[in-house]
Amino acid sequence: MNYLILVGDDVIKWWLGVICMFFIALGVIGYLYTMDYASEKAMEEITKELTANEEEINKLLEDPEIRKYIETGETPKKKLPFTSKNEAVKLISERYTINELANIREKVSKGLNEQEKLVVYEKLLEKVTDDELVALKVVALKEIKKK
Repeated sequence: MNYLILVGDDVIKWWLGVICMFFIALGVIGYLYTMDYASEKAMEEITKELTANEEEINKLLEDPEIRKYIETGETPKKKLPFTSKNEAVKLISERYTINELANIREKVSKGLNEQEKLVVYEKLLEKVTDDELVALKVVALKEIKKK
C-alpha cells in the first residue's frame, strides 16, 4: 500500500500551499464583492439622478417602445446594448477599475451631498456611450417602476 506520508519540508510546503490558496480565494471573493457592491451603488445613483430629473423621464417615456418595455417587460425592437439590471451592473464593473469602484463605494458609504452625487454621475458619463447611457436610464426606470 502506498500512503502519502509528508515529512519535514514537505509538510511545510503543503501548509504554505494551503495558506496561499486561502489568501488567493479571499482576494478573489473580496474583489468580486467590491465590484458587485460598487456597481450596485453606481446603478442606484443613476436611478436617484434619473428620479430627480422628471424631464429626462418624460423624454424616455415619449418613445412608445421604451414605454411598453417598462410597463410590460417586453423587449424593445429598438436595439439597446442591454435591458437588465445584471447586464447594467456588469457593464459598469467592466468600465471601472477596482480602485474607482472602491472610491465610489467609500464615498457612498459615508453619504453623498449633491456635489458628490454630481461628480459620481459625471464620472459615469465619461465611460459610457450615448446608447449605453440610454440603456442604463431605461433599466433604472424599470427598477423605479418595480419599487
